[in-house]
Amino acid sequence: MNIYLLPYTWARHLVMAWFTAGAAAVAWWVCLWTIVALGPVAWRAGVYWPQSWEGGLYLAAVSAAVAGATLFGEGALRRRALAWRWLYVALAAGSAWLGTITLAFLLSYLVPLLAGSGMAEVVADGSLVTLRYRVALWAAAGLSSGVSPWLVRLLHRFVANRFARGVDVGWRKRPLGVVEFLLGLFHHLGAGVAGGLLGAAAWHAMGFYEQLAGDLYLASLAGPVVWGFTHGLLCWAVPDDLYAGWVRVLSHERYGLRIPLDASGATVERFTGHFPRGLDLYLPGERGVAELQASFLASEDQRYSVRGLSVAPTVVRRFLERIDLRYDPRRPAPFETELRMEDRVVLGERGEAEVEFLLLPREEQ
Repeated sequence: MNIYLLPYTWARHLVMAWFTAGAAAVAWWVCLWTIVALGPVAWRAGVYWPQSWEGGLYLAAVSAAVAGATLFGEGALRRRALAWRWLYVALAAGSAWLGTITLAFLLSYLVPLLAGSGMAEVVADGSLVTLRYRVALWAAAGLSSGVSPWLVRLLHRFVANRFARGVDVGWRKRPLGVVEFLLGLFHHLGAGVAGGLLGAAAWHAMGFYEQLAGDLYLASLAGPVVWGFTHGLLCWAVPDDLYAGWVRVLSHERYGLRIPLDASGATVERFTGHFPRGLDLYLPGERGVAELQASFLASEDQRYSVRGLSVAPTVVRRFLERIDLRYDPRRPAPFETELRMEDRVVLGERGEAEVEFLLLPREEQ
């Protein structure tokens, strides 16, 4: 989890998903090793846990791994201090584990009651492998894995805003609005429950249908992996505020020169043209660039755009799209369009001057 290794492409949305899926797979391996290697030793010593506990302990371990992994990934990407990073990971993992164990204990009494007297003894058997009577336990474990990181993230925000402790690199104090609060709750709850339910479906399908595998050993791995992947995909993606905008020259004069568009909490505007003094980006007039050709803007909410300030052609090119920003003297304001990753802005009559808009990790200078 290194921001320098995550380019601003669609693939960045899958990074946290694969990370949490890997953490869930490690939790499965630890549980399997504990049962296979330590189980006989603990049984001979007379301290082995009842078989009916294994399902709850197994799902609690996966829930703790998923909850802790999403906090660890966030802390690593935001360069959070190591002590605070591990503190929040421990809080998220511990609360997810405790929440799953508590819900599993309640369900162990509730599910036999709902199953009826004829099925109560069968449902209470810890070796029962069926989705109908185990899906509630998977959903409860997924719920714990979603609620715990949300509460820890609220705690982190409160501590950072109130006491300025454990702040991340580039942290800016800002209040938590109602809409942001509800969206965060929705994403975490939805990711947790959806991950648990999809994990239960994968566990059932891999263990029950011979066309897929028909193997409970592989099913016990597929469930956590699908659960972790879904959780990481829906809960917390790599945020845009870890990246900053840059303008890079593509034409052979000054090729590769870059200027930053870092808003840093305020609106920033960078000007380009061939006027010799006062411009942020100088381009030769011999290539058809006007004295004041265009400007690039970065707003407080990290939205990037470009304006055409000259009657000379200023064209934004992207896939299947071409936008002409040539200034129209009959209009009270210049044309403006939002910039996207790898948009190219062609300047001048002959189109010999060209710049590109890029989003790079904010820490890169």
